[in-house]
Amino acid sequence: MAEGERANAQQQGSDLVGQTLDRRYVVEKIIGQGGFGTVYSATHAHTRDRLAIKVLRATVASDPTVVERFRREATLTSQLKHPNTVSVIDFGEMDDGRLYLVMPFLEGRTLTDMLREEGPVSAERLLPIAVQVLKSLDEAHSKGMVHRDLKPDNIFLQDLHGEADFVRVLDFGIARSLDSKEQDLTTAGTVMGTPKYMSPEQATGKKADARADLYALGVILFEALSGITPLLGETPLATIFRRATEDAPKVDERLLLPTPQG
Repeated sequence: MAEGERANAQQQGSDLVGQTLDRRYVVEKIIGQGGFGTVYSATHAHTRDRLAIKVLRATVASDPTVVERFRREATLTSQLKHPNTVSVIDFGEMDDGRLYLVMPFLEGRTLTDMLREEGPVSAERLLPIAVQVLKSLDEAHSKGMVHRDLKPDNIFLQDLHGEADFVRVLDFGIARSLDSKEQDLTTAGTVMGTPKYMSPEQATGKKADARADLYALGVILFEALSGITPLLGETPLATIFRRATEDAPKVDERLLLPTPQG
């Protein structure tokens, strides 16, 4: 997002700060900006629960494809109930037509933050994190959904009830149903996701299935263990080309910490 667009989005989003949304959600402050929406911290007016609310930006709310994708995010994500998944609690439409999603407010840090602050992770610590991500994905895949944008930014870690590194998988926002009868809101050949963690098939615009999420997790684990992203090119296109044409390197040749061979 360009600096001018970011400033405009900030200004447009600030109109909700201090307001009570849908007579229930007291909006506190902006905590994030995305391509299609603004995320706020909020408090439920009655239960006092802390929440995060994603509001579709007014500038894109007139695009029926974006609106339908936003509605689908609410519909799909609200079906996910696993403790390791951040699901949608509520969904609605404001008086001015803007749509919003309500999610739990999380305290902790992303896997990206952990890797930046601590560097490569030991296999003993990484394994429970990976298992929890797989549990989240398993529920989604069992319901016919694929995440399509799994990356360290979307793996949130909490210290919860004395348990360190409790995982919450975020942002099923571009999740796609594997049901071939569902109208596909992404044009054939359109690439959605983050190339750095993307499978060759997804990167070339082919239909992504559950294996795309497992590929992304494999790239994440390689990076977490070694500090290196496998088959990374100088540009996203170069990365896609390398993924499609080269064999994956062996992680045991790049390990920075003592790791059991198993």
